[in-house]
Amino acid sequence: MADRDVITFNPLSRDFIASPYGQYAVLRDEDPVHYSELLCGWILTRFDDVARVLRDPTVSSSIHNATPTMVTEIELAALADHDWASRTMVLLDDPDHGRIRRLMADPFRAKEVARLAALIERRVTEGIDALRSRLGTGVVEFDLIEELAYPLPVEIFSEWLGMPEEASPQFRKWTSWVARSRDPLSDGEREEFFAALDAMYAYLEEQADLKRAAPEEDLLSYLVHVDDGEQLTHEELMAQLVTLYMAGHEPTAGLVGNGIVALLEHPDQLELLRRQPDLVRNAVSELLRYDGPNQFIRRVLMEPALIDGVELPAGAVLYLGVAAANRDPRRWGATAEVVDVTRADAGQHLQLGAGIHACLGSHLARLQAQVFFEAMLQRFDGLELAGEPRWSERMFIRGMASLPLRCTITA
Repeated sequence: MADRDVITFNPLSRDFIASPYGQYAVLRDEDPVHYSELLCGWILTRFDDVARVLRDPTVSSSIHNATPTMVTEIELAALADHDWASRTMVLLDDPDHGRIRRLMADPFRAKEVARLAALIERRVTEGIDALRSRLGTGVVEFDLIEELAYPLPVEIFSEWLGMPEEASPQFRKWTSWVARSRDPLSDGEREEFFAALDAMYAYLEEQADLKRAAPEEDLLSYLVHVDDGEQLTHEELMAQLVTLYMAGHEPTAGLVGNGIVALLEHPDQLELLRRQPDLVRNAVSELLRYDGPNQFIRRVLMEPALIDGVELPAGAVLYLGVAAANRDPRRWGATAEVVDVTRADAGQHLQLGAGIHACLGSHLARLQAQVFFEAMLQRFDGLELAGEPRWSERMFIRGMASLPLRCTITA
């Protein structure tokens, strides 16, 4: 085994931004329980380790249970100024986590989300129609992220939530900042982050008051009035609303952009999907496995644990490398590093978490991605890159800042 002291994990390097999977492979093979000085926590990269911790109900999601470090102290200081933010269920343990999740669960169940298919299809069709109308017929070039992948998930969720149509552009700006909450930020960036967070909170608070006085047939009205013997407190409601925007926007945009690049790099798989569109549903799972947007999920040990021969104390912060685990050949075999849209067990990836904290919006994320890919396969003829893709410089969410494409958009 290599000397652990010379193995580095550097999410700020240019090669990591372009593709983190080389670093992940080294960590998986040589140092699967790696201490990061930057994060003041332990990076886990093997599938079995990540899956076991995700499914362990004794492991905490609350940073309040972590042994104090420079990183935890910065986050706790920020939460002290925005106490409501700590009420998001992704940062809570049971019983509070279970209570909030139970109150919110019904609209996010598979059967209920399926009812949103018409809304999603309409929004995606309108987006592509508008793009074709503006660019014209014949071969055209455009940025998929700017034109479709980034704005449409916000518009779709905003309509379901019951937000005014004109609010979507502002929400795109707010969520782009809020989604960076776990990434290392400079002092100036932190100020912009909190300004976006406060503005988003104020707007959602105003809209919640309106739905409380005059409920309609939308998700926000449901969440404001849901009552199962108890209701969401005001702080809990606001924390979940901000989280839903963050969790429902950036990862979906990342999945669409990352997925298109992956398919263009595997043209045989792209052609197979064109010939057999019934494979798109499974392809979404495979693309989530191969290059999903979520890179890490954070957890805190409540009691000492032995992981891959490394003894970790209670209070240790763990960064569960779900993206690294999803390419672990110990789990996925010799084809772990390639896209196979027919992979029978693709749905067993860890991209959307596992255990009691598995992503509440997983059905919505998959449905949106499926509609996106089906529409692009049907209407983007001769699809190819029109320039070099540019990745966002993020650690926790991997996605495109720009993806120039060339194709003919059919009617």
